[in-house]
Amino acid sequence: MNKVFDVNLSVGRWPFRRLPLENPSRLTAALRAAGISGGLVRSLEAPFSMNIYEANDALYELCRDHSELIPVPAVRPDFGLWRDIKAPAAALFPSYHQYSLLDPDTLEMVGALLEKKILPMIVIREEDERGQHPLCKVPPVPAAEINGLAEHFPGKPVIALNAYAGEFRFFTAPNLYADLAFSETFPALAYTVENFGTERLLFGSHAPFFCLHSELSKLDWPKLSPEQISNISSKNIERLLYGK
Repeated sequence: MNKVFDVNLSVGRWPFRRLPLENPSRLTAALRAAGISGGLVRSLEAPFSMNIYEANDALYELCRDHSELIPVPAVRPDFGLWRDIKAPAAALFPSYHQYSLLDPDTLEMVGALLEKKILPMIVIREEDERGQHPLCKVPPVPAAEINGLAEHFPGKPVIALNAYAGEFRFFTAPNLYADLAFSETFPALAYTVENFGTERLLFGSHAPFFCLHSELSKLDWPKLSPEQISNISSKNIERLLYGK
């Protein structure tokens, strides 16, 4: 069985509904049961938090006793926190925190993160727009804007999370990576692989919003070679995190 590492996990409390695996103990137990070795995890509270310092502190506390979970703190250009963080990756929520990826302050922040070898992870959406609370409609981050950010930093990796299958065709920058959680065409990866390939595709379940096993089933597409499955499952992200 291929090693599987999940780049798209969250813990905490989502304000609009209870999520079965929002508790880190339940999440890690589910990861082990599914054969997933661990993953990058961000705060469910950070998108709507008025103080991301508190959300990040809570994230680290939740992950403290769970070595499988690697905390990914939230950053935003108008909070100076990003200057001091020490983490393998940082989560950006442009739509929730209302800034453009191409603003000068954002470019400065992302450039500084990349210099410190911190992977910027752009959260396009947390929920399908059709399922959002009617009084809290948050638009997705434009795919072209994410691609523009990646083009601004050639040779430096940028990760997009939760892209719809149709958005992958806009991801033309060779340093832009993306996960498969919202790739829901049938067969699940056919359109995505055709438009994006597998060298920059990452396994992300988007748990606790989505079911771990349904996301893992996408890797069973028979047209994927063992090497392609290995790349998606863990090799691509290991190269980014550890230079393997």
